[in-house]
Amino acid sequence: MPARKNVASSIWNVLKIVLAVGLVIFVFSKTDLTSFVSTLKNASPFWFIISGVLFFLLTLLKALQYYVLMRNELTYLQVLNVIIWQNAISNFFLAGAGIITYITMARMEHEMKISRSVMIFLLTKVGDLTAIWLALVISSNLVWSQIGVLQIPILILLAAIGVVILLFFFTVLFRQRFVSLLSRILSWLKVSRVKFVEQVVLSLQSLANIEQNKVLSTFSLLLLYSSIYLIVTIGWVYTNLAIFHLRLDILAIVFVGALMQIVSYLPLSVFGGLGITETSALYFWSFFSVSHERLAPALIGIRVIFYLFSLIPLIYLPLYAAYLKPRERTAK
Repeated sequence: MPARKNVASSIWNVLKIVLAVGLVIFVFSKTDLTSFVSTLKNASPFWFIISGVLFFLLTLLKALQYYVLMRNELTYLQVLNVIIWQNAISNFFLAGAGIITYITMARMEHEMKISRSVMIFLLTKVGDLTAIWLALVISSNLVWSQIGVLQIPILILLAAIGVVILLFFFTVLFRQRFVSLLSRILSWLKVSRVKFVEQVVLSLQSLANIEQNKVLSTFSLLLLYSSIYLIVTIGWVYTNLAIFHLRLDILAIVFVGALMQIVSYLPLSVFGGLGITETSALYFWSFFSVSHERLAPALIGIRVIFYLFSLIPLIYLPLYAAYLKPRERTAK
């Protein structure tokens, strides 16, 4: 049985890679080598530097989000080390492998229970999802007349995310009573034994066991950091487009930026969302009269910049292992 799961997982990963390559080819088909080279040559050094600073800031902020929930167990420098590892594996390999790296490092290096690290990951994602939902509600309302056929899917998406957020708050407020009621409803619907549903219920049960006041106070701070993280992310999207002299409407950038964050949650991405990110961006920006001929070479350039910037935080890893980690051990 484990062998079958490994084979199925390997096939699934290969299919995701094939999809990514196919989508990259599609994006390349929207431009040509001459346009791409010209786009790179005319890139703005000023906005390139600003983009690099914001990318570095995003790494620090993501570590801060986790640190809010780990501060009684790990130092900020330890959390930053784990997050950089997680991001590196997610950006250059598989998103799922990045999550496994985070859980494994928290367990092996810092003796954190797996259930605890998973709960911290889920709480962080709920904070991010809430901030994205709020941004999408506001921005979609402001660009509603421009998004045409996207209107119905956006309403469905907002409703679905709203249900997830409600599940979280109902679990915090009503605790095991709500989880028990939900379990009975899922059993009645005969979906309680579906693996994904089981995992959701188990996560909600773990959440229900945490002290209510502690969750609410911590989540308030986490939501603040998630909102700041999203604002910086939108700023990073703006600077990336500005590198290639694409000055687009800020409301459209907020809307598309929020949608792209949702796309990053899809379990299809490999190599940091290669292909899926670019194809989605081409589609979403088409609603704002941005031609594929202008956008495609810029998106390819942004992908190159993304991988370049993703390498820079890796400098921290040997520094932490050689100097900071021994000092923390000595301090203990």
